[in-house]
Amino acid sequence: MASEKFWKDGKTKKLVKKTNGRLALCWTCPCCGPGVIASTITNRNNGTETWDLTPYQGDKIGLPGGRWRIRDVGEAHHSNSDVTCSGTLYYSGTIDGNGKLTGLPDEFVSGYSYNGYMELQQGCVRDDGSIEWPCPNG
Repeated sequence: MASEKFWKDGKTKKLVKKTNGRLALCWTCPCCGPGVIASTITNRNNGTETWDLTPYQGDKIGLPGGRWRIRDVGEAHHSNSDVTCSGTLYYSGTIDGNGKLTGLPDEFVSGYSYNGYMELQQGCVRDDGSIEWPCPNG
């Protein structure tokens, strides 16, 4: 099996790959890796209910063509990243060509009086249209 080659287009700086003998812009490529951009623990009872998301609103935060989401991953996943996420999904969006998380709010405010193990995650769109997230099984 031949290995695929990737490079950046000289004008657009977008990643390009050769697919079926043709060049294609790489919005769904195996070079994307799901990951956690940022994380925090929120809790209304101890004054940590607000998570400031403005540091993550600029360019070059995520991989262009990927997806982002904010979710409570649950204490088990927070303690062991091999465990699936068990919490609630709150926000999601796309990552534009400049690596900006489009639609990311200025802040997340928890209304709960227990620990919320929050993650700002990057997901990768695969060739079949599915999205691979850092949580096993979703």
